[in-house]
Amino acid sequence: MRQRAIIHVAGPEGAGKTTFIESVLQRVDPPILVARCRRDNRLAEPKETSPRTEPELRRYREAGAGGVALFTFPEAAATTDDFFMTDLMVEYSRAVVLEGDSPLSCVDLSVFVAPTPHGRERLFVRRSTPRPSRRKQAAHLERLLETPDGVAELMGRLVGEPLAAMLRFQPELVEAARTELLEKLGHARQSPALPPTKRWAVSERYVGIERAQLAIVNVRDEDERRRADELVSNLVKLRQDEELFSDILGYRGNRIPITAVAANLADPADPGAKKAIAKVRRVVQSRSV
Repeated sequence: MRQRAIIHVAGPEGAGKTTFIESVLQRVDPPILVARCRRDNRLAEPKETSPRTEPELRRYREAGAGGVALFTFPEAAATTDDFFMTDLMVEYSRAVVLEGDSPLSCVDLSVFVAPTPHGRERLFVRRSTPRPSRRKQAAHLERLLETPDGVAELMGRLVGEPLAAMLRFQPELVEAARTELLEKLGHARQSPALPPTKRWAVSERYVGIERAQLAIVNVRDEDERRRADELVSNLVKLRQDEELFSDILGYRGNRIPITAVAANLADPADPGAKKAIAKVRRVVQSRSV
């Protein structure tokens, strides 16, 4: 089986993804393939093209890509096999870079290229989440309690199926439980609505950075450096602060430290840019042995 690194580069439009990929093509040993991927739910099936007039594809060719393609796919399609069967993926390479929407569920390195925050823009924001209406919840449970089987089903959810099965043979206990639950639901209907919960979330322009293994804040001007460094510092806190971790990453998250840098991607000598490229180089080398 051919071993090669799969690298996904995401980020908002204009953040510097193409510039970063050009640096990878110029500074990491070739051959490297690049696929510009876009999700389009109007399509019935995935589509691969390689237009000569596509500006980003032309930039990738000029930077030394061993092959380039535009891969467009609908969200509902089983795109993993479709992508690996493209003409692009027939070509030999040490690495494949996916730019934009990823058609794959698993990659070797996920990269997020982020813009420097504007003014008072922040990485994390507090958002209100409405709680379910108590009246709607009560109405649903009341419908469930209309029959003895409904009572047994509810008890099965709460305490387990063995007790529910036993209740089905004791109608007097079922009726007593039903009466008590209906009384409690009546009280619940009269209770005031619960206030919305407030949770931490990633601000809109940076959604996706929380799952990245390599995060790069692109500094286009030294005046942006302080704000970029602050964003990097806050991103590191995501895996250290319990409330941030719980609200944003949840039980599926992990505390593995990520590589986060502020870098001028247009400057090959920038320390942050060097660190980011070194991370990519290590991943490619690890898959090429």
